[in-house]
Amino acid sequence: MATRFQSSESRSFWAGIILWSILDFAIVLAIASMWNDWPAALVVAAAATIAIWLAQMVLALYGFARYMAYFWFFERESRTRATVDQLVQLKMPAPNELYNDVDEYLLSAANDPSTSNDGRLFAGATLGILEATRKFGPRGVAISTAMVIEESIRRYSRLKLAQE
Repeated sequence: MATRFQSSESRSFWAGIILWSILDFAIVLAIASMWNDWPAALVVAAAATIAIWLAQMVLALYGFARYMAYFWFFERESRTRATVDQLVQLKMPAPNELYNDVDEYLLSAANDPSTSNDGRLFAGATLGILEATRKFGPRGVAISTAMVIEESIRRYSRLKLAQE
């Protein structure tokens, strides 16, 4: 089932890119043909479409860089500390060798009967949040969330090792 959904999602993604590209070109061609004859209109439409795509990419990269800079300098440490505090409060199991694989650790914690109900709920919800932001959220949010959780688990692992 997951494979079908992923391949369907992938097909929809690429079909959307192709259809939006054709639509962008058609709109620009319609506008360019009002002022130019056909061969010149095609050249103008192609150049304008490429310029629009480049501008969109630059703006997207700028937005991503701005978000990540803000996250790195102002949010990263506070979010990481808050997540570590939550792991301690919920008495999550020690990550041990799984601390580098966030998904595997959270899945094992969610399935571990020795984990408290709140801890299992936290692990399952965090897995859902990670997967949802990877699939549907802005890339910056997905990357920053994954970075915070990975660093939190790494710190929690060191904390548990120091307690033993």
